[in-house]
Amino acid sequence: MTRLSAPTPPLFNTTSQAATPRVSSETWYNFFNRFTAITSAISLVLALVFFIAYNWMDMGKIGKFGLVQAALVITIFGYTLLVYKGVSKLGQQLLLLIASLITGSLLALVGQVYQTGADSWQLFFGWAVLIIPWVFLARLPALWLLWLGLINLSFMFYTATGGFLVSSFWGNNPLYLDLLRLVILTALNLGALILGLMVNKDKPPHQPLPWSLYVIAIWVVFCATRLGLFPLFQVDEGLATGISLTAWASVMAFLYWRFYKKQRDLLMLTMLSGSAIIVLMVMASQYIAPHLGDAALFAMAFLLITLTALAVNGLRQLNHSIKQHPGTKQRLEPVTQTTATQATVTQPISDPITVENSHTSSESVKTPWYIQLLLAISGLFSGALITGFLMVILGNTLRDMLMKLILSGLLLFISFVLFNPQLFKRQATSTVNKSRTFSEGLAFALSLSAQAFLAAVIGEQFDSTVAMVSTFMLLQLFLLIAFKDTLHRFISAFIALGCLVWLFSYFQLPELSAPLLALISAAVTLPNSRVMRASRTTKNPYNYTLFKPLSYASTLMLLMVSVVFIVAENTQSIAGVAGDFVYNYFLAQGLLIAVCLYVAHIILSQYSLKLTSKMGRLIALGIIGLGVVSIYISGILATSLVIVLAIANANRTLLALGVSALVGYIFWYYYQLDTSLLQKSASLLAVSIVLFAIYKLINIAYSDDNNLPKLQKNDPSKLTTDEELS
Repeated sequence: MTRLSAPTPPLFNTTSQAATPRVSSETWYNFFNRFTAITSAISLVLALVFFIAYNWMDMGKIGKFGLVQAALVITIFGYTLLVYKGVSKLGQQLLLLIASLITGSLLALVGQVYQTGADSWQLFFGWAVLIIPWVFLARLPALWLLWLGLINLSFMFYTATGGFLVSSFWGNNPLYLDLLRLVILTALNLGALILGLMVNKDKPPHQPLPWSLYVIAIWVVFCATRLGLFPLFQVDEGLATGISLTAWASVMAFLYWRFYKKQRDLLMLTMLSGSAIIVLMVMASQYIAPHLGDAALFAMAFLLITLTALAVNGLRQLNHSIKQHPGTKQRLEPVTQTTATQATVTQPISDPITVENSHTSSESVKTPWYIQLLLAISGLFSGALITGFLMVILGNTLRDMLMKLILSGLLLFISFVLFNPQLFKRQATSTVNKSRTFSEGLAFALSLSAQAFLAAVIGEQFDSTVAMVSTFMLLQLFLLIAFKDTLHRFISAFIALGCLVWLFSYFQLPELSAPLLALISAAVTLPNSRVMRASRTTKNPYNYTLFKPLSYASTLMLLMVSVVFIVAENTQSIAGVAGDFVYNYFLAQGLLIAVCLYVAHIILSQYSLKLTSKMGRLIALGIIGLGVVSIYISGILATSLVIVLAIANANRTLLALGVSALVGYIFWYYYQLDTSLLQKSASLLAVSIVLFAIYKLINIAYSDDNNLPKLQKNDPSKLTTDEELS
């Protein structure tokens, strides 16, 4: 969430008559204050862990226990000192979180050194019991989730040992053991969710739930969905079937009542819709599809598109009604200097997020990202089913390359017509904005099927892998321009960027991948970039529907290259090129630092500041310092850039994506093979020191610089949220 800036100077670019949100200096300060403190603390702990792991085999029992216990004592001492001084509530919480993690390491060390022979569930349960006081003292959502996760793990490991109440009731039947485990696991986490909702009952009903409750809710829906699918994968159709389906329906009914009747939450309702669609589709595949013969695949695709369209239509209507309610307005309001007469004459686009026109339905533009995700998953499966159906029906006919090409062109044409019916049929004004979710879902599935056949044609036509990848990338660029559907453009942009990364790796230029992706993401994400300013001055309403999918696609690909895939480690394997190629870490990191400095320049320009100003020099120094010490852990700089872009654009979706990637990368970094554990430990220690220095400098600069506005807190009703991919 971001706070609105003061009304003077204006929050938005009034020259182009388009909303350009400018985040308050208070928001930036709070963000960097927490971000540097948390990341510095985690990096310091992991540096210690990696150092111990590097010297583990050479250390005796006393040395091992001494290091871990000393770390625990220092952490508790630091917490006590902060409590005594009554400062840094966040620091107190982080120290208790670190102490809880060290406690688990100490228990694992005891079991390893003394070979206690304890079961896994005893380790996790003992860990959960020991940290209970710290959980209540810290009141930190992450620590609560850690404790709940330990309880879940201990229960699952305990029930996996066998026995568990089953023999007393139904005899020694593994089927009922699995069912009982699922029921109790679902009830346990549902109880935790209800408790969390009770704690947060005083929050305004229009505000989203805390992120930790959404994490618990996702796990609850997952466990409940497994209950709904339980009888479909078991031979027993008696008591177990009735219990599992009743339990699934009960959980769904309760969540529907809680998040629709009592308090409306679109994300939760989307998860419920996804669970219902999964269970119904699997039921149809078990009981209906076997009787349909060759038409089964097409019937399943049609059913999936229909169910998804029904769910999405209902969710879109609910979203529209929520936005129309005065108490739930969650968007930044544009502030312009135009008069009412000028606004009437020129009719400027006040918010590119809600741009509407006769060619793009309002539902497509306003749809939150999680509903778009439901559409994307449904489209992918529907496209696969349609492709399979065509292969079964046409059979040997598809062996001819010309037939595959004709079929692909026909499917693309049908998809284009379904996406753009107004181009081929005159529509009444009253029907322009009529919901076309089913037709758009069918069009998306047909387009994916056509692309699969085109990929087969390209693979048969070219012998060179480079030619195949290049041609497929050009095809995706064409589809990116031709199809104006947001979801379709996201898929095309993501595939095209993936092909580009592959080509860089093939030509031994992988150092360009992350910097170029970061540059593209910044250019189409930052409201004040040249690309976005130029798009607002044009009269083409489709510019937004092009840049927003490209923003998400480039950001996601950047995180995959820097965090998940780690192009520095896998360059030769992705392109299949053997040789003496050596990844140039300094070149790659230097280019990424340059992009980060460019992003800082764009953001500072919104506040009439330059990179050469006092604050600009401080920011540049922090970027360069962090970039230099994280040469071998460039994922930290890349994910930090994504988080900054999210804050600058008031985009909660990108913020959650960036934070998740950063947390995952910090722990995944242990398994990266291109550096030793000692080098990892030294790099993380340097990162921790630099981030702590930035933390101190930011506090000094913010308190001493009178030129920085110290803004007052705003009305909570004016907090903004982001509902994109839209």
